[in-house]
Amino acid sequence: MSAGRFLALVSRAFIFVFVLLVLANNLAVEQDSANSILSTRARKECTVEPGGSNATDDAVAIRDAFEECGLGGKVVFLNETYYVNSVLNTSGLEDVDVELHGTLLWSTDIDYWLNNSLPMGYQNHTTAWIFGGSQVRFQGFGYGTFDGNGQVWYDFAGAVSNYPHRPHQLTIWETYDSAF
Repeated sequence: MSAGRFLALVSRAFIFVFVLLVLANNLAVEQDSANSILSTRARKECTVEPGGSNATDDAVAIRDAFEECGLGGKVVFLNETYYVNSVLNTSGLEDVDVELHGTLLWSTDIDYWLNNSLPMGYQNHTTAWIFGGSQVRFQGFGYGTFDGNGQVWYDFAGAVSNYPHRPHQLTIWETYDSAF
């Protein structure tokens, strides 16, 4: 092989390797950009605004927040009291962060709860809130509170330990890969 032909072959090989390196680098940059966009993408955040008194049913705002941010978002309860006057079903959540900084206070309307609580499918058990999904991260920070007004129910039911249709306050339903 002549020296001229050898140099031409080496030049072509060099150009080929150079083009491969440029293409590989571009693919790596595009992949890094895609990963960066995905990892830094802001999660949609819904702050539940409380109504401020038991005359307002905050369950409506709670439901709306989970409908809007329950798939890949974040739901934040402020350090306020939320008046829960109606049943909730926030199941089917996916990859959601929930922060409870305040108090969820269920109403004392025993007639409402006895007639409207959600059946749980066994015995006579019902619930006031069905909550569930996958990759749910629920934090209470050591002070977030669920207040089901237990004393009102105790006074009402007396010695009956399993009063028919007396709701459980919260039922975690069909939930996996989650932390509470």
